[in-house]
Amino acid sequence: MREQNSAIQAAAGNDLPVTTPEEDRYGYVALAESLSRSIIALDDNVSSVIGIEGPWGSGKTSLLNLLRHRMEQDRPEGTYVLQVSPWLSPDGGCKVENLLIPVADILNKVEQGNSSWPCRLWHRLRGSKASALATDVVRYAQQASGRLAPLAELAGNFIPGAGIVASSMKTLSATDLSASGRTADALRDDIEKKIASLDLNFIVVLDDLDRLEPAQAVEVLRLVRSVADFSRFRYVMCYDPEVLGHAVKRGLGVADGQHYLQKIVQLPFPLPRHESFDLRREFFNEAVKIYMNVSGREPDKTLLTDLKNVANTFGATLSTPREVRLALSALAFRYPPLREFCWFPDLCLLQLLRVTLPEMYYWIEHYLTEQAVVDSGEGQVSDREKAAMSNALTGILESLPAVSPLSVVTLRRWLPGIEGIRNDNPVLFSKTVHVEEQERSSGRRLSSRDWWRYYFAFSPPKNILLPDFFDELFRLAGSDPKPLLLAEKLLNLVTLNGFSSRTKFEQVIDQLTPQRLSVITAAQCRGLLWFFFEYADDLVSRYRGHGNWFAMYDIELDTLVDRLLTRLLSEERPSTLDYLSERLRNDKAVYWTAIYLRHLVWQNGMAGTRPEPEENRVFADNELTQLCTIFCQRLDDRELSDWFIHFEDLPGFIFAWKDIGTTALVSTWVASKIRDDESFLKLLLQLRYRGLSSATGYYRALRLSDIAEFLEGEETVTQRLDDIERSGNFPELVNQVRDAISFNR
Repeated sequence: MREQNSAIQAAAGNDLPVTTPEEDRYGYVALAESLSRSIIALDDNVSSVIGIEGPWGSGKTSLLNLLRHRMEQDRPEGTYVLQVSPWLSPDGGCKVENLLIPVADILNKVEQGNSSWPCRLWHRLRGSKASALATDVVRYAQQASGRLAPLAELAGNFIPGAGIVASSMKTLSATDLSASGRTADALRDDIEKKIASLDLNFIVVLDDLDRLEPAQAVEVLRLVRSVADFSRFRYVMCYDPEVLGHAVKRGLGVADGQHYLQKIVQLPFPLPRHESFDLRREFFNEAVKIYMNVSGREPDKTLLTDLKNVANTFGATLSTPREVRLALSALAFRYPPLREFCWFPDLCLLQLLRVTLPEMYYWIEHYLTEQAVVDSGEGQVSDREKAAMSNALTGILESLPAVSPLSVVTLRRWLPGIEGIRNDNPVLFSKTVHVEEQERSSGRRLSSRDWWRYYFAFSPPKNILLPDFFDELFRLAGSDPKPLLLAEKLLNLVTLNGFSSRTKFEQVIDQLTPQRLSVITAAQCRGLLWFFFEYADDLVSRYRGHGNWFAMYDIELDTLVDRLLTRLLSEERPSTLDYLSERLRNDKAVYWTAIYLRHLVWQNGMAGTRPEPEENRVFADNELTQLCTIFCQRLDDRELSDWFIHFEDLPGFIFAWKDIGTTALVSTWVASKIRDDESFLKLLLQLRYRGLSSATGYYRALRLSDIAEFLEGEETVTQRLDDIERSGNFPELVNQVRDAISFNR
């Protein structure tokens, strides 16, 4: 498996050009065949320069390799194909000898091969290995380059199988060359005539001219167009016209470098633009291979569908084969360590954008960083920042081609909190639906606040709990019918915030998604339920100990307990009802249990005005009625009822009691607690609700209209309060009640 992983990563990260027809993926073989025929058919008596033009990464070198391979096959006798890579020379430039010494080597072999055996014997006896024509070519190269060396030394440096050693071109005095008695022009004429008499042709291939420095690029063009501009020579040059034109502009100081290139290159051949479907298909096919190799399995239908959508939508930004390879290289590098922490198509989406549209990639990272804070409730984004990010997104989308499939509507599917349909007016940081966030989290999507950071940083957000934590949590939950170690662990999390404004306990609740709970056992479900029915009131006290503002819905325990019960009921309904009945008779979290039962009663439409659809209800009406009856019977316990008065959120408790029982039950209990005036006043104060004002901060208000039904009417309460005030008894308590009533107003 390790060898397979290495192979796929090496293949995906390989940006090397195509070298054989079998490697062709974009139809270059057919193109090379046609170009080869056209180049070989050019007039022998005219020097020709063919320019294969295209942007970096468009596949020029791949086409050139296939073209050279084809020309080697198609060339007639007497035609030689040579390759010169100027940028590979030691100093990054191209010298005359780089072009002409390989030619001299071929001429030497041809001329000596055509001579009679006595002539070949005479050459060996005189100790010279260079023919007359080869010697002239070398001498011409010397004159054109100004790099002078004794002819005898050059003649002795034809190494069998390697030709003339270029390093032997040592600089000597001009007198060493003057003995030849011929000028460079005369040598040039002689060379052309002798090459023509031998019926020889040369095709010189020069690649990557756009990698050269301006001065070096100008030197290569000078050599091709002036120094080595022989008839029967055809030059095939490969370059990015924009880059090479800019180099010429700088090197020569001309106004228009590309216009100057037109004087050099008589036959430009712009590389045809790749069909976008070819590039997308190549990316898709290779991405599937990476997934299969790393995961060890074939992609399922859902993953394949998403991957096709990514390739078709975000792959539309691909314009060159190099971009395809760079994106695949990034995938091969990133996916192995992330395979347990990401959704593969989302990772593909990001790598496509990183290569082809980096400004969008960085915008997404910025947006998700802020969105995670907003979505968790830990912070807000200012209107100014929203406008800035909206304008930035609009600018990116408007810079795309008119036919681009990328749009606000497209992004809405892949990123959270984005709304709107117009590219010039996107709506950002919208509130996400909790159920949708749970689905994204369970799928480890880029759009999930739990997982998004893995895609960029190989690590989770600081406020995310790792899978190992939940493995241990579930182990404790299933370890005992009354898992005290689980209770200790969870209660301790109430006081831990880590890097977040939210407690670790809230993070646990958020991340106990239906998908995560679907794999735990029934015993583990009961262990978690036991904790809530035993310690939920303790949780509430600990939270309120941090400050004055807290409501049960802040941590969404109801939703989590619904999931746990639904899971158990689906497998063991009778035994689950028995287990829950036992908890209602014996649990310690009386306050929370009343609030939770009220939630179930409202869920079924037995109270309130917002019933859930039947398929979303945990219990049937008859089951819920029986459970409420059991709990209300327990609340009749005299010793337990004396405890209710101390509940910090007494209004919430008695309204829950009313909904799961009757108004009469609550009224009877209230009447038993207000027999004397002091108890009456203290109960009124205990029935205050919590409020928040921008002017006064937190306050406690008394809303008589809400509690009057339990106290024989609002007028009765007011009259009794007036009577106590007139009696002069308990003035401090009376003043507190009056203040609480005024706060409500």
